[in-house]
Amino acid sequence: MTNKSEARQRNILINKYICNYIAKRWIVNRVDENGKEVTKRQYAKDCNLATSTITKLQNPDGYNIPFATITSICSKENIVLSAFFSDFEKEFGISIIDKYLDKK
Repeated sequence: MTNKSEARQRNILINKYICNYIAKRWIVNRVDENGKEVTKRQYAKDCNLATSTITKLQNPDGYNIPFATITSICSKENIVLSAFFSDFEKEFGISIIDKYLDKK
């Protein structure tokens, strides 16, 4: 496998993990303060995103998630990006930054 191909596969895997993490943490089985299930449409509206984006996040294979989507979700959830990525890395036992630095 070439370096370019390895980097592409690594990016696909990281995007998958990020999408799975977001879906698990904030979307799947989400309920509001009244105990009512929050729909994809409502969550999308709360994040200022399209409903289709929330659907893609819930896909087990994830998708190539734009950084702007991550920031919109973090803003809605009142979490700074550094905390998001730190929590993500703890959850999956991988460091996104280290993976990139290893290749340079």
